[in-house]
Amino acid sequence: MSPSLPFRRRVLRAALLPLLATLTLAACQSAPPAPPPRFNASQVAMFRELGFSQTDEGWELSFAEKLLFDFDAHKLNGPSRVAVGKVSAALRSVGIGHLRVEGHTDGAGSDAYNNKLSLQRANAVADAMSEAGIQREDIVALGHGKNNPVADNATAAGRAENRRVAIIVLAP
Repeated sequence: MSPSLPFRRRVLRAALLPLLATLTLAACQSAPPAPPPRFNASQVAMFRELGFSQTDEGWELSFAEKLLFDFDAHKLNGPSRVAVGKVSAALRSVGIGHLRVEGHTDGAGSDAYNNKLSLQRANAVADAMSEAGIQREDIVALGHGKNNPVADNATAAGRAENRRVAIIVLAP
């Protein structure tokens, strides 16, 4: 024998009332306030003008003429030093100072050697940025070795592209 209709309604009502109350209360709550903008409009405009792209971690620089290093080298050449100086001046002009510089290498050599070389590359750029007026203690330098290639290490052109440094502007 099946339960009576009034009994089924009471059971259904008892099961649904807490759910409806929860949904009603949730609908009455106001949405959380939007987080404050991480960067102002002039900073974002400058990032875009210089060729930065937005990432989950901040804004990452993609040099038009990539900041590349010669094989087995970590010193900046003249044009690269000028490019780093221009970027540093632009960042300072809009109040940006907290940065991360990440060095990379091609696939040749041991992991230990490439980790050391990539950190030397990151420090070379960080030091040049400091010489251009950004406080050195506000720049974090990291070496990633050969772990994050952007091109194929099987070709000379690909290896050259992988010998690079990325500059990431961190949120304030």
